[in-house]
Amino acid sequence: MFKNKTFDITVKVVLTLLAVASVGVIFFTDWNGRSEAISIVYGILFLLAAIAFWFSDKNRIIKIILDCLLVINLIITISQTMSDMPLGMIDGGPVAASLLAVLFAAPSVLGLIYFNLSSFQDGWDVILVLLRIVLSFVVGYTSLILVLMLAVSGTMIWLMPQWAQIVFVYGILLLAFLDIVYAIINWLKFYRGKLTWITTSLFVIQIVGTLPLFGPINFEKVLWTLFIVVVVIATAYMNNRVKERKSKK
Repeated sequence: MFKNKTFDITVKVVLTLLAVASVGVIFFTDWNGRSEAISIVYGILFLLAAIAFWFSDKNRIIKIILDCLLVINLIITISQTMSDMPLGMIDGGPVAASLLAVLFAAPSVLGLIYFNLSSFQDGWDVILVLLRIVLSFVVGYTSLILVLMLAVSGTMIWLMPQWAQIVFVYGILLLAFLDIVYAIINWLKFYRGKLTWITTSLFVIQIVGTLPLFGPINFEKVLWTLFIVVVVIATAYMNNRVKERKSKK
């Protein structure tokens, strides 16, 4: 990672401590509204990341696994911050919730930046990594909103025929899952060219197509949708530009 071994070890120790501290909070708290199964998965992902920090620069597969772990953790952290899911409503008020949000997000954000530093050759690489982090946030938010929309649409769903209920519920869950996959593959090296534009186009179609499901369309919703579209298109363009430039060297 870095020729300066002391710095490299220091960063890994800090990231490991942050991940282990997050595990401690997750496993040794019991807040109101806690989802036990997802909380356990959340904690295990942090534990796996803490281990992978030390081996990602020695094995390419472990590096890919680490990126996946960090992106998934980031998305679950967004869910916890916005909807108190899976850990429940944090005791201590907004200050405690904000501090824990920073703790949970830190290993993912700092890890995604640090373990991709080796790809930094110029400013374009830095911009691409930053765009990927923003994309992970907005795509994670989109996935969460789909699930929350499903959770509060009980009456509307029950009014549908049974076959329509099945199609609607599993269709929304599939879209939420595919959003997470989209956020993950943006960090992988093979992701480039036509694949980038195909997946990005499908995501944009999903964003626009599901907008009416969230109630009356107003200026704020249109503005937020445009922001997401700009982020994913800019990331796709930058991804292809950077990887094409590197392939010519």
